[in-house]
Amino acid sequence: MTDKDLEFYDKTSPIFGGKKYLIPSPSLCPDERQRRRLAFRNESNLYKRMCALTGREIISMYSPESEKIVYDHEVWWSDAWDVSQYQ
Repeated sequence: MTDKDLEFYDKTSPIFGGKKYLIPSPSLCPDERQRRRLAFRNESNLYKRMCALTGREIISMYSPESEKIVYDHEVWWSDAWDVSQYQ
């Protein structure tokens, strides 16, 4: 950690009721923190699925047995589906 990092933590520490709550310095190295942030992702098991809107075959990180709704990348970023209905 550099002095600038410590200054940033001090500057961004929240204040509640007039008391400053300091953000603690990380206890793990940057590589380990990155590994833990990404640990929840499943990128080693990929499955063939059908897009819930177009029926086109896609590759997904969710198995076909999963109840997750999956969309093709183009559909996901389009206005073709109602976001309020997404689980």
